Amino acid sequence: MNVEEFVGVRCYITRYEGINGSFKENVEDFYVEEVADLKMGEGEWVIVRVKKRNWDTMNFVRVLSNKLRISQKRIKFAGTKDKRAVSVQYFSIRVKDKSEVERLRDIKIKDAEIEIVGYSPKPIELGELRGNLFRVKIRKAKNVENIPKIEEELIARGTPNFFGLQRFGSIRFVTHEVGMCILKRDYENAFWIYVAKPFEGENEEARKVREILWETRDVKFGLRELPKYLRYERVLLQKLRECGDEKRALLSLPDNLKMMFVHAYQSYIFNNVLSDRIEEFKSLKVVEKGDWVDFVKLNEHYTFAEDFVRVHDYNYKRVKFLVERGMCSLAIPLPGYETKLGDDWTSERIRHYLERDGITLKDFKHEFREFSSKGSYRVADMLIEHTNFKYELNEDVRFSFYLPKGCYATVLLREFVKKPLF
Repeated sequence: MNVEEFVGVRCYITRYEGINGSFKENVEDFYVEEVADLKMGEGEWVIVRVKKRNWDTMNFVRVLSNKLRISQKRIKFAGTKDKRAVSVQYFSIRVKDKSEVERLRDIKIKDAEIEIVGYSPKPIELGELRGNLFRVKIRKAKNVENIPKIEEELIARGTPNFFGLQRFGSIRFVTHEVGMCILKRDYENAFWIYVAKPFEGENEEARKVREILWETRDVKFGLRELPKYLRYERVLLQKLRECGDEKRALLSLPDNLKMMFVHAYQSYIFNNVLSDRIEEFKSLKVVEKGDWVDFVKLNEHYTFAEDFVRVHDYNYKRVKFLVERGMCSLAIPLPGYETKLGDDWTSERIRHYLERDGITLKDFKHEFREFSSKGSYRVADMLIEHTNFKYELNEDVRFSFYLPKGCYATVLLREFVKKPLF
């Protein structure tokens, strides 16, 4: 199976042959820079702009907190960035006195440039950014004459806003399976899928250990043989050895990791429904009564209003008009306990996948907060016409564009490359 199909991404919306090529051969081939609305002013939070190379966000926060001799909880940021990249992002750091600010000014971290922007009365919270600017190099590209044709089709048919592979894990794309088991209150399988389920593509050493562990569920063997870098897997096995209960072991994970599981399952449903929509309608510019939509806010960098509206008789013509002009996007629900499904096409497809997996909307009302979700919505078309999309042809192809928060550069570029980019 194509690895993208495993997470519900089953098709392309454009018909032209892709440029293929190689992705992220060098760290410098992928550059991402946050576009944020910073709330500056007097306050206890120092805002810093960090340009870093080959740094995972969470690992950088760990090192930064150690250098400053403060808790990681005093460092906030808007979102995580890929490790294999040059990334520019903002952090807010709660300081107690001037000595901590001076320590911050003097700090040195390899492959990272730290610039103090100023003070703020509020921290930067997750999701608090407009979007990201990208510069991406694809090496050894072919069929480059198809790039403008693909762009034209994306404008005419829509640019699918799939959740990228990174939403579902790193190398082993199993977090949605863990989430499904948690919603079914099947904690034993949730535990062992996360810790031990083998996945093609993982390095040989780790995969062989997981294969044995998956079959035997031998905790002592896992703790002895699993590589040290599989930190959370080892933590879970240690916790299981102490308490003998998979549910209690899972609950020992950090909150942000626990929340990821159900979110990944919602993303899996979204990807499948979006794939179905493309296969049946051949376009994301077709909107029917009963669908949901969201509206575009145009500034220097566009964003989505996150003001989701259902299409009815009274607003159908206006919505259709706005969709045709790129001012409105089809949206698809991320199911949760407050989601209202009707008899429309999208509701029917969501219901189909939930029933297939043995899940009900009520199951999202979980007894543990981190495993609970009321549901939300996500735009289906990222609207390439507003992204300031550009490309240069030299020996390689250099793409540059802007995307609103929550949209994946790899998902946009997969239509041009016609293969998974992760």
